[in-house]
Amino acid sequence: MFRVSLVLLAAPLIAAFPAAAQKMDQAAMMKWANAKVIYYAVEGVHSGEILVTNGPGGYGQVDDKVTMTLEYNLADMQLVKVSNITNSPAQVSKLRDYERKCNPPVLKGPLELTVLDVTNGIGGALDLKVETSFPAAEVSQVCTSKKAVAAAKKVEVLQFGVPSPVLLAMGAPSTKELAFSPDGKSMTVKLKNWAWTFTPSTTRPN
Repeated sequence: MFRVSLVLLAAPLIAAFPAAAQKMDQAAMMKWANAKVIYYAVEGVHSGEILVTNGPGGYGQVDDKVTMTLEYNLADMQLVKVSNITNSPAQVSKLRDYERKCNPPVLKGPLELTVLDVTNGIGGALDLKVETSFPAAEVSQVCTSKKAVAAAKKVEVLQFGVPSPVLLAMGAPSTKELAFSPDGKSMTVKLKNWAWTFTPSTTRPN
Protein backbone atom coordinates (compact mmCIF):
# COMPACT_ATOMS: atom_id res chain seq x y z
CA MET A 1 0.00 0.00 0.00
CA PHE A 2 1.00 3.59 -0.60
CA ARG A 3 -0.10 6.60 1.43
CA VAL A 4 -0.84 9.79 -0.48
CA SER A 5 -1.61 12.92 1.53
CA LEU A 6 -4.45 15.20 0.51
CA VAL A 7 -4.70 18.74 1.87
CA LEU A 8 -6.33 18.57 5.33
CA LEU A 9 -9.09 21.12 5.63
CA ALA A 10 -9.86 21.81 9.30
CA ALA A 11 -12.60 24.15 10.50
CA PRO A 12 -11.29 27.64 9.63
CA LEU A 13 -10.80 30.67 11.82
CA ILE A 14 -12.81 33.73 10.86
CA ALA A 15 -9.68 35.85 11.17
CA ALA A 16 -8.12 33.90 8.31
CA PHE A 17 -10.64 35.39 5.87
CA PRO A 18 -10.96 39.11 6.69
CA ALA A 19 -12.02 39.94 3.12
CA ALA A 20 -14.98 37.59 3.41
CA ALA A 21 -16.24 38.96 6.72
CA GLN A 22 -18.96 41.07 5.09
CA LYS A 23 -20.35 38.02 3.24
CA MET A 24 -20.92 35.85 6.31
CA ASP A 25 -24.30 34.16 6.64
CA GLN A 26 -24.78 34.06 10.40
CA ALA A 27 -27.91 31.88 10.22
CA ALA A 28 -26.11 29.31 8.07
CA MET A 29 -23.11 29.32 10.40
CA MET A 30 -25.39 28.57 13.35
CA LYS A 31 -27.11 25.81 11.38
CA TRP A 32 -23.83 24.03 10.71
CA ALA A 33 -22.51 24.67 14.23
CA ASN A 34 -25.63 23.20 15.85
CA ALA A 35 -25.83 20.13 13.63
CA LYS A 36 -24.96 16.91 15.41
CA VAL A 37 -23.70 15.38 12.15
CA ILE A 38 -23.18 16.62 8.61
CA TYR A 39 -24.30 14.54 5.62
CA TYR A 40 -21.99 14.98 2.65
CA ALA A 41 -22.91 13.90 -0.85
CA VAL A 42 -19.44 13.31 -2.31
CA GLU A 43 -18.44 12.99 -5.96
CA GLY A 44 -14.87 12.14 -6.88
CA VAL A 45 -13.78 12.68 -10.48
CA HIS A 46 -10.48 11.35 -11.78
CA SER A 47 -9.07 12.84 -14.97
CA GLY A 48 -5.44 12.50 -15.93
CA GLU A 49 -2.66 10.35 -17.32
CA ILE A 50 -1.54 7.44 -15.15
CA LEU A 51 0.16 4.06 -15.45
CA VAL A 52 -2.33 1.61 -16.98
CA THR A 53 -0.20 -1.56 -16.98
CA ASN A 54 1.36 -3.65 -14.24
CA GLY A 55 4.80 -2.16 -14.66
CA PRO A 56 6.25 0.86 -16.49
CA GLY A 57 5.20 -0.29 -19.94
CA GLY A 58 2.17 1.83 -20.68
CA TYR A 59 0.36 5.04 -19.79
CA GLY A 60 -3.03 6.43 -20.69
CA GLN A 61 -5.61 9.10 -19.98
CA VAL A 62 -7.99 7.71 -17.35
CA ASP A 63 -11.38 9.30 -16.63
CA ASP A 64 -13.41 7.85 -13.80
CA LYS A 65 -16.02 8.81 -11.20
CA VAL A 66 -17.19 7.63 -7.79
CA THR A 67 -20.02 8.87 -5.58
CA MET A 68 -20.76 8.21 -1.92
CA THR A 69 -22.50 9.60 1.15
CA LEU A 70 -20.54 10.47 4.29
CA GLU A 71 -22.11 11.00 7.70
CA TYR A 72 -19.55 13.06 9.61
CA ASN A 73 -19.42 14.44 13.15
CA LEU A 74 -17.88 17.85 12.55
CA ALA A 75 -17.29 18.69 16.23
CA ASP A 76 -15.48 15.42 16.93
CA MET A 77 -13.92 15.28 13.43
CA GLN A 78 -14.98 11.65 13.09
CA LEU A 79 -16.69 9.63 10.39
CA VAL A 80 -19.95 8.11 11.63
CA LYS A 81 -20.93 6.18 8.52
CA VAL A 82 -20.16 5.82 4.82
CA SER A 83 -22.84 4.53 2.46
CA ASN A 84 -23.89 4.29 -1.18
CA ILE A 85 -20.38 3.94 -2.62
CA THR A 86 -20.94 3.79 -6.39
CA ASN A 87 -17.99 3.29 -8.76
CA SER A 88 -18.45 4.12 -12.44
CA PRO A 89 -16.52 2.25 -15.18
CA ALA A 90 -13.22 3.92 -16.04
CA GLN A 91 -12.63 5.25 -19.53
CA VAL A 92 -9.08 4.84 -20.92
CA SER A 93 -7.75 6.73 -23.93
CA LYS A 94 -4.55 8.14 -25.46
CA LEU A 95 -2.45 5.06 -24.72
CA ARG A 96 1.31 5.49 -25.03
CA ASP A 97 4.53 3.71 -24.18
CA TYR A 98 6.98 5.05 -21.61
CA GLU A 99 9.12 5.89 -24.63
CA ARG A 100 6.76 7.94 -26.76
CA LYS A 101 8.40 6.81 -30.01
CA CYS A 102 7.55 3.15 -29.29
CA ASN A 103 4.25 1.38 -29.92
CA PRO A 104 1.51 1.95 -27.33
CA PRO A 105 0.38 -0.88 -25.04
CA VAL A 106 -2.48 -3.18 -25.95
CA LEU A 107 -4.84 -3.71 -23.02
CA LYS A 108 -6.55 -7.10 -22.83
CA GLY A 109 -9.33 -5.92 -20.54
CA PRO A 110 -10.67 -2.92 -18.62
CA LEU A 111 -8.68 -0.88 -16.14
CA GLU A 112 -10.64 0.10 -13.03
CA LEU A 113 -10.19 2.53 -10.13
CA THR A 114 -12.42 1.28 -7.31
CA VAL A 115 -13.07 2.93 -3.95
CA LEU A 116 -13.34 -0.01 -1.56
CA ASP A 117 -13.93 1.67 1.79
CA VAL A 118 -13.63 4.85 3.83
CA THR A 119 -12.53 4.78 7.49
CA ASN A 120 -11.38 7.21 10.16
CA GLY A 121 -7.75 8.23 9.87
CA ILE A 122 -5.54 10.55 11.91
CA GLY A 123 -6.42 14.08 13.00
CA GLY A 124 -9.93 14.16 11.58
CA ALA A 125 -8.89 12.93 8.14
CA LEU A 126 -10.38 9.88 6.49
CA ASP A 127 -8.55 6.94 4.94
CA LEU A 128 -9.90 6.29 1.47
CA LYS A 129 -8.92 2.84 0.19
CA VAL A 130 -8.64 2.80 -3.63
CA GLU A 131 -7.90 -0.32 -5.66
CA THR A 132 -6.42 -0.11 -9.16
CA SER A 133 -7.10 -3.18 -11.30
CA PHE A 134 -4.58 -3.44 -14.13
CA PRO A 135 -5.61 -5.68 -17.03
CA ALA A 136 -3.31 -8.13 -18.77
CA ALA A 137 -1.53 -6.30 -21.56
CA GLU A 138 1.11 -6.37 -24.26
CA VAL A 139 3.78 -3.69 -24.00
CA SER A 140 6.65 -2.64 -26.20
CA GLN A 141 10.06 -4.07 -25.37
CA VAL A 142 12.94 -1.87 -26.60
CA CYS A 143 10.56 -0.77 -29.37
CA THR A 144 11.26 -3.83 -31.54
CA SER A 145 9.16 -6.56 -29.91
CA LYS A 146 6.23 -7.12 -27.55
CA LYS A 147 6.14 -8.43 -24.03
CA ALA A 148 3.17 -9.88 -22.16
CA VAL A 149 2.34 -8.29 -18.81
CA ALA A 150 0.10 -10.05 -16.29
CA ALA A 151 -2.98 -8.52 -14.75
CA ALA A 152 -2.62 -7.22 -11.20
CA LYS A 153 -4.40 -5.33 -8.44
CA LYS A 154 -2.81 -2.68 -6.23
CA VAL A 155 -4.27 -0.71 -3.34
CA GLU A 156 -3.37 2.76 -2.12
CA VAL A 157 -4.75 4.66 0.86
CA LEU A 158 -5.53 8.33 0.33
CA GLN A 159 -5.64 10.57 3.38
CA PHE A 160 -8.92 12.32 2.71
CA GLY A 161 -9.55 15.77 4.24
CA VAL A 162 -13.15 16.82 4.99
CA PRO A 163 -13.89 20.52 4.34
CA SER A 164 -16.10 22.26 6.89
CA PRO A 165 -19.43 23.64 5.59
CA VAL A 166 -18.76 26.69 7.77
CA LEU A 167 -16.53 27.82 4.91
CA LEU A 168 -19.63 28.15 2.71
CA ALA A 169 -21.42 30.27 5.29
CA MET A 170 -18.37 32.50 5.63
CA GLY A 171 -18.23 33.30 1.94
CA ALA A 172 -14.59 32.22 1.95
CA PRO A 173 -12.66 32.78 -1.30
CA SER A 174 -11.65 29.91 -3.56
CA THR A 175 -8.02 28.79 -3.52
CA LYS A 176 -5.93 26.46 -5.66
CA GLU A 177 -6.71 23.59 -3.28
CA LEU A 178 -10.36 24.38 -2.50
CA ALA A 179 -12.97 25.86 -4.86
CA PHE A 180 -16.55 26.90 -4.08
CA SER A 181 -19.47 26.46 -6.47
CA PRO A 182 -21.15 29.65 -7.76
CA ASP A 183 -24.39 28.73 -5.95
CA GLY A 184 -22.54 28.37 -2.64
CA LYS A 185 -23.79 24.83 -2.04
CA SER A 186 -20.67 22.73 -2.57
CA MET A 187 -16.90 22.66 -2.20
CA THR A 188 -14.33 20.94 -4.41
CA VAL A 189 -10.96 19.74 -3.16
CA LYS A 190 -8.40 19.38 -5.97
CA LEU A 191 -5.15 17.44 -5.91
CA LYS A 192 -3.25 15.85 -8.77
CA ASN A 193 -5.73 13.89 -10.95
CA TRP A 194 -8.66 13.92 -8.50
CA ALA A 195 -11.37 16.51 -7.81
CA TRP A 196 -13.59 15.75 -4.79
CA THR A 197 -16.84 17.71 -4.55
CA PHE A 198 -18.61 17.85 -1.16
CA THR A 199 -22.25 18.98 -0.91
CA PRO A 200 -23.18 19.20 2.79
CA SER A 201 -26.62 18.92 4.38
CA THR A 202 -28.05 18.66 7.90
CA THR A 203 -30.68 16.12 6.80
CA ARG A 204 -30.16 12.48 5.94
CA PRO A 205 -30.43 11.85 2.17
CA ASN A 206 -33.16 9.52 0.92
